[in-house]
Amino acid sequence: MGEQIEFPKNFNMYMSQVMEHLRKGNVVEAIDYMKKAYTIRDEDSLNVLLVSSLLQAGEYEEALRLADEKNDFYTSDEKRLLIYVEVLLENNQILQSEKHIKEQLESTAVKYADSWNRLDSQLAEIKRVQEENKRKEEDRIVKQLFSLASLNTLEQFSAMKNVYTLPNAKLKQLAPQLLINPYVHPLVRATLFSLLAERGVDDSYPYLWFGEVKEATPSETYPLEQHPTAKAIAADLNECLSQNPSLYQLAENEVDTVLLMLYPFEAEIIAPGEEKAWVTSVIRTIDPTFESAEMNESRDSDHILSWIEKIHSELLRFE
Repeated sequence: MGEQIEFPKNFNMYMSQVMEHLRKGNVVEAIDYMKKAYTIRDEDSLNVLLVSSLLQAGEYEEALRLADEKNDFYTSDEKRLLIYVEVLLENNQILQSEKHIKEQLESTAVKYADSWNRLDSQLAEIKRVQEENKRKEEDRIVKQLFSLASLNTLEQFSAMKNVYTLPNAKLKQLAPQLLINPYVHPLVRATLFSLLAERGVDDSYPYLWFGEVKEATPSETYPLEQHPTAKAIAADLNECLSQNPSLYQLAENEVDTVLLMLYPFEAEIIAPGEEKAWVTSVIRTIDPTFESAEMNESRDSDHILSWIEKIHSELLRFE
């Protein structure tokens, strides 16, 4: 069956029902008839009545959608703007609400200062609650990350998805413990250090790297994806396997793992000019038949293969 067609003559009938239900305090029932009338005639005055009623009934998203349809109408009159800002606040549109409230409170022509002050107080409370909820969520994430060593590998990776939401102060709390914990997966440690480098954190931290504790300063280190070595290897991988997308996908995952395992000291291991030899070695761990002249030209292919084996052995500890 198709949608019911509303006839213009029904508008007055619907509005009569709206008034009757509002008189009895039946806001929800009145809204149903307002919507029917609005489909016939989307008058500005009916829009205001419908938005106000939806606001009263707690239907905040729909109220905002309808108010946004006539944004200029609401923002051109202070009294209507009060309704619009209240709708914005109920939808947590903080920046827009704050802009309108600030403009009105600073205006010398404001007529409803008490109402704007009330909304300003409401805004302050919403921001306070949001900040409190944000702090609690950050504390929950930090507590979970401090317990990474007690989690299995998949659980550690899953927990690390939340680390990007933390501010630098929280990351600095985590770093001294996690970066040297032998039970925290090395890929997790590398991910945390790369994030610290991306954020430009200038503290120095001990870093557990293949059983050796080394010192590293994030601000003096590239984030992994920006490191020249990583970029060169990515370019060589693309050059080698651009015509073999299935092998390229497998090799890319393996290369990313190798680089993360060597990070943040990969430049000490991958000599300049040997990037393609490293790419070839990684590809051969997946497809031993892969041919490249680079391995023959490499001055130290045994060195590369021994490091790949070392990386695989370290990863096996966490399986």
